[in-house]
Amino acid sequence: MLRPFLALIFLFIIGLTNAQDKIFWNENRKLVWEDFQSKTQPNTSKTAATTFCGISYLLKSPTKKFTSKEVKIQSFFVPSKSWAHNEHKTDLVLMHEQSHFDIAELFARRLRKLISDKTMDAKALQKFYTKVYDDYKDYQQDYETVTNHGRIREKQLEYTEKINQEIEKLSNFKT
Repeated sequence: MLRPFLALIFLFIIGLTNAQDKIFWNENRKLVWEDFQSKTQPNTSKTAATTFCGISYLLKSPTKKFTSKEVKIQSFFVPSKSWAHNEHKTDLVLMHEQSHFDIAELFARRLRKLISDKTMDAKALQKFYTKVYDDYKDYQQDYETVTNHGRIREKQLEYTEKINQEIEKLSNFKT
């Protein structure tokens, strides 16, 4: 029996794709299989799904110095770059992929918290961003390792709950 390998392509970037090809994270809107629209399949037959998500930021007023209130930070999912194998479209796989998207939101909130009430320039913002990005990569890797790419149901359920609790703790930093 084929054990699906769940792949993740995550980017923590500034404006990679246009807004028409993004689903911005919303607590009332979960991913559905129809959101995975890429026709390009991964090179491996063991991949069940690929989630392309990330975080973008936009300066509302790109002046030399600005406050955190002038920075718009959003987590997003890109349907045209996300793919799912028809034979592996299960609730557990979708939960795993949703959790990747939720991790992006968690780190968007962490970045919002880190820069809150600060006055900074673009260089300082990039330093904060890089710090959060490094933590984000580590968290995503730990998530994949602990859940064995979503294969260990019990660990998947535990990690999904952990992510949701961490997002809730940062509710003051949602958009």
